[in-house]
Amino acid sequence: MPHLMLEHSGNIREQVDVEHLFRELHAALSEVGGFRVQDFKSRAVRLNAFIGDGTYEQAFVNLDIRTFAGKPAEAKRLISQEALRVLGRHFHRTMAETSCDISVQITELNRESYSRTRSEDLVPQVPSLQESTAP
Repeated sequence: MPHLMLEHSGNIREQVDVEHLFRELHAALSEVGGFRVQDFKSRAVRLNAFIGDGTYEQAFVNLDIRTFAGKPAEAKRLISQEALRVLGRHFHRTMAETSCDISVQITELNRESYSRTRSEDLVPQVPSLQESTAP
């Protein structure tokens, strides 16, 4: 945790280096949010079908930060603002050349209803040398 889900319209002006963007977000959000960098799970999706009023080229960038519930309101505000600051730097050309909204939301996940499995849960335990040589 956390999961970062970045969605953006297909008409953004930048050639986004997603790996660089996420590395910067991970570092920044770790600092203000207390997350461990190795715990981020991040992905980006370009959306070519989106609705606008059609009178001016519209664009959007939205980051959904999914994390377990329990952070104080002030901590969530700082996390959201820091993410918005990083996104603003990465999408400044789109902001200048289109009618663009950049937004950040924090979605709180309930621990009781969140399920997962990990690779290490599925890997069979390798017997020790002593166990494998026993008759």
